[in-house]
Amino acid sequence: MKKLITVLTVITVLVFTIVVYAHGPGRSGEDYLCPGHGHGVHMMGPGYKGHMMGQAGGFGQKLLDETADLRRQLHNKKFEYFEAKRNPETTYGTIAKLEKDIHKLQAKIHEKAQGRAYGKFGGYGCM
Repeated sequence: MKKLITVLTVITVLVFTIVVYAHGPGRSGEDYLCPGHGHGVHMMGPGYKGHMMGQAGGFGQKLLDETADLRRQLHNKKFEYFEAKRNPETTYGTIAKLEKDIHKLQAKIHEKAQGRAYGKFGGYGCM
């Protein structure tokens, strides 16, 4: 019985080690499913690995060209939002309006990206 428990323990440790090693250092499950994405938080953040920088057969560059104005507006709106959050005199209504505007701009960008050849499932992300 002791030998059986020892053998099962060794096998379990080996399987666990193989799975962890195969997964690789610094990779999350999402990266494993969608290798085009890095660890960046933003569309052009660090680790994005050029997925939309024209390396996807030109589709990415076309989308970036089409959404340049929307992305600029989104950037400016986010700047306004963070400045409003920093200011202690800003009202909740102002912050809520800025959040709503940001979500609308993000939705417009997402609409333009729908049906593109990005990732396995369409859209501009993998999932």
